[in-house]
Amino acid sequence: MKRNKKNENKKRELYLVAFVLLALYFSLFETIIPKPFPWMKLGLANLATIIVLVKFGKKMAFEVLFLRVLIQGMMIGTLFTPGFFISLISGVISTGAMCFLYGLKKHVSLVAISIFSALTHNIVQLIVVYFLLFRSVDIMGRSILIFIMIFLGIGVVSGGIIGVIASRLKLREG
Repeated sequence: MKRNKKNENKKRELYLVAFVLLALYFSLFETIIPKPFPWMKLGLANLATIIVLVKFGKKMAFEVLFLRVLIQGMMIGTLFTPGFFISLISGVISTGAMCFLYGLKKHVSLVAISIFSALTHNIVQLIVVYFLLFRSVDIMGRSILIFIMIFLGIGVVSGGIIGVIASRLKLREG
């Protein structure tokens, strides 16, 4: 019995490492994709999170998120900077939303879960950026509202694409 449990733990750790590396690879790959804003990411790393959520559960989905953000912060030198906290906070809340919606999987598609998660991530990101960096800026200006709409629109589209890819992987049973 102990041996079987030990093997399961090793197998779980191997999958965890593999999916953290996959998420880091996707995140790195995103840096070479042309984007409208240089700091913007399309959320490809969320594909790894969705796969882990479906196949291994909520706990491992959060572990992949935490490890990816932590390792990425160490690799690119942003650990404990505003960018790190923006990524961590928005990632935790959007992964929580993803986990909650996945609990309703009989009624909600992976595409819808991914879109809602991307939208949640972007909204939280904007809120955190505002409070960390831009509290003195009037956010009701026309150009800022247009930027916000474009930013959220890109998030919805990229979340939809990630959701379609996850759906095509046929991760769900029944």
